[in-house]
Amino acid sequence: CWVDARPVSVRAEAENLSRLSLKYPNLTGAIHDDMKGLIQRENVTPDQYAEIYAALKSHNPALRLWSVVYTHELDPADWAGFQPFMDIVNLWVWNAKDIPQLDDDLERCREMFPDKPIIIGCYLRDYPTVAPVPMHLLKLQWEKVLRYLNEGKIAGYSILAAVLIDGHQEQANWVRDFIAAN
Repeated sequence: CWVDARPVSVRAEAENLSRLSLKYPNLTGAIHDDMKGLIQRENVTPDQYAEIYAALKSHNPALRLWSVVYTHELDPADWAGFQPFMDIVNLWVWNAKDIPQLDDDLERCREMFPDKPIIIGCYLRDYPTVAPVPMHLLKLQWEKVLRYLNEGKIAGYSILAAVLIDGHQEQANWVRDFIAAN
């Protein structure tokens, strides 16, 4: 899958989204998926990223940038200079087998981004194994998410993805029921 992550293209898309948000008020922000990998691939500097961030806010300063950060990317050096341009950290566990370490990963994330709201991303699919997230790990993650919410450690959660519901019925039904019960 090829993504056009060139700074000029991302800046143009950010500016376009900002303009569209004036017509469509349900647009409240943008998400930069796979941010670290794409900025490294394109050798994006913090100064270039500042232009992207400014373009996002050019027509609507209230828009917020959600930055995808994976738990295996929690090296402060990788994010140096980019933190000012991240409004929300969307933290994801890429390898389902790493879910048991989420407590430590969340604390490292909170230390790296102390002034940023953190949203935990929850997969239905374990992409590295090309299979549904094993139920024992899915349940563990959601128990942690509920605890983090109750403790005020995270601002919320996101789920990927509606497109996977039909193929991962057991996971989707369990998540739906867990959310309804809590």
